[in-house]
Amino acid sequence: MSMLGYFIRETFISLRRNVMMTISGIITIAICATIVTGSLLFIRGNDRAADELRAEVELEIFMNVNAAQGDVDAMRDSLDEAKAQQQIRSFKYLDNAAAYEVFKRLYKDSPTIVTGTKPSDLPESFRLTLVDASEVDRVGKQFQNRPGVYSVITPAKQIKPYFRNVDKMRVVMLGTAGALLVASMFLVVMTVRLATFARRREIEVMKLVGASNLFVRVPFLAEGIVQGIIGGGIAFGLTFAGRSLFNDFGAARGGALLVLPGFELSSSDALFYGTAGLIGSAVVGMFSAFIGLWRFLDS
Repeated sequence: MSMLGYFIRETFISLRRNVMMTISGIITIAICATIVTGSLLFIRGNDRAADELRAEVELEIFMNVNAAQGDVDAMRDSLDEAKAQQQIRSFKYLDNAAAYEVFKRLYKDSPTIVTGTKPSDLPESFRLTLVDASEVDRVGKQFQNRPGVYSVITPAKQIKPYFRNVDKMRVVMLGTAGALLVASMFLVVMTVRLATFARRREIEVMKLVGASNLFVRVPFLAEGIVQGIIGGGIAFGLTFAGRSLFNDFGAARGGALLVLPGFELSSSDALFYGTAGLIGSAVVGMFSAFIGLWRFLDS
């Protein structure tokens, strides 16, 4: 118990001696962890929203206007076969009249357009839901060049530009987080080295009287862990606060902030990634302290 008290006392003495470097390290770790956890939380919310979007209408096949009945029947037979092979879960056929009802709902604010359009002017179509949403592109290509088919529309095609921008933003955010991670490690390393240099004579005496490298290292490793835990704790709080602000602001604007239907940052995801960030910050702090001691103690 006395040894544990010694380690705790020495850890906080070292933290107080280099208070500015300690604060800098904590802030940098907090910023880095917040960016990483925020990025992962955003990506997770985005993926969930995309899954919900795909689940509604995975794929829609539009036939040519006035397509031959034989082509329509052949497409229905092909879809029945694909359903039997468990490539698709279900499909719905929309004839000219059903397509016209959809058209009227879409253009209810433009009565002139509705009046000037007849059911026969609209194409028949098939709406499909897939067993495996990841197969949407492959299944779409399977029906693209069939006789009588005008086009095959998938949600993936419509939201592809959005996901391209999300991927770019993901690279930028994670790249920034990586740079801050290196900076935070550098600050923790420098803090530990300054503390080690200030106590070098004390360490030499401890080594002369038989203290092991582990005994000397523990207070400094604990110092790095404390910095990591404090920084990770700040990031944990900021992640939850940011999640609430994002959701509340989006709801107040009638969902205008939500880039996809169903996009939401859930509290369970915030808890998971916030906890992971807290643990990761503690590991980064400990590893940085170990590096800081490398040149001062024999391995």
